[in-house]
Amino acid sequence: MLKQKRFWLGVVISLVLLAYLFHQTDLFSIGAVLGRANYFYLIPALALYFIGVGARAVRWHFLLRAIKPVPTRELFPVVVIGYMANDILPFRLGEVVRAFVLGQSQQLSKASILITIVVERLFDGLTMVGFIAAASFVLPLDPTLKTTLAVGATLFLGVMIVLILVASLRARLDRAILFSLSRLPAAWGARIAKLIDSFFHGLSVLRNPFDALAALICSVVAWLLEAGMYLVLAIGFGIVKPYAVFVLATALANLVTIVPSTPGYVGVFDAPVKYVLTLFQVEPNLATSYTLLLHVALIVPVTLLGFFYAWRAGFTFAQLAQPTRATAEPRA
Repeated sequence: MLKQKRFWLGVVISLVLLAYLFHQTDLFSIGAVLGRANYFYLIPALALYFIGVGARAVRWHFLLRAIKPVPTRELFPVVVIGYMANDILPFRLGEVVRAFVLGQSQQLSKASILITIVVERLFDGLTMVGFIAAASFVLPLDPTLKTTLAVGATLFLGVMIVLILVASLRARLDRAILFSLSRLPAAWGARIAKLIDSFFHGLSVLRNPFDALAALICSVVAWLLEAGMYLVLAIGFGIVKPYAVFVLATALANLVTIVPSTPGYVGVFDAPVKYVLTLFQVEPNLATSYTLLLHVALIVPVTLLGFFYAWRAGFTFAQLAQPTRATAEPRA
């Protein structure tokens, strides 16, 4: 890991954004703000967050249904394990871990599962862009937010349109694919054909308007609940701002986490949240203190629960850290 250029790029980006987070702040003032905060609001805030995680499990059910209708109650622990892995492992390995865990437990193609997670991320991106667009009707957007909206809309809509076209044209593409594979050695052709089939399997939801719409609605609900968590926790700090401000903070923070960073999105999550809050006249020390507690609340509980679910399913940390090399089956 330490030899990977992407790892060190993530470290540099996280450090730069942490410098922004603590710029024009005073550590003693931050400590005083944290000491005055009302931590009772953590209870309803975390309740909203985990209900949102449940909505993500429902969404995954719709994304997977064309491959195999896995019950939501069985997907929730896998989603939590994936969150835990993203918080402690580099390179967003939590997505690979989710595919590994579900593939092991449900005997499904891990490649197909990974494609459903890619589609899930596109729905997340479209939801975040939609949040910024919706917030623009009630809040003034500065040039940074306007640029984010334009770039995000172009990127996520463009990729989604391409995948929808690819999924809908499978029958026509199969002939060209078979012709191309026939020119390869038999062993290579069979392996590539299996990967291509897994790819199209993972895109099956895009050929089913009902499941795709249900997944998109679940995305919106899940992220609105998370924005509700931001709002409730802010009340404990005496931050009183319109809900749209926290919807905007949710959107920007989660769009920025696309860039490389350390595990747990250190800096890349915190800086955008503080940016939005200070943009709407929240004092910097207060904004930083709130952001730090919010980040801890988003990481620690779900990470601990993820370790519990992984232990209960019989997965070791070594298996989760190197899912592509793990061969041992989980215990029943």
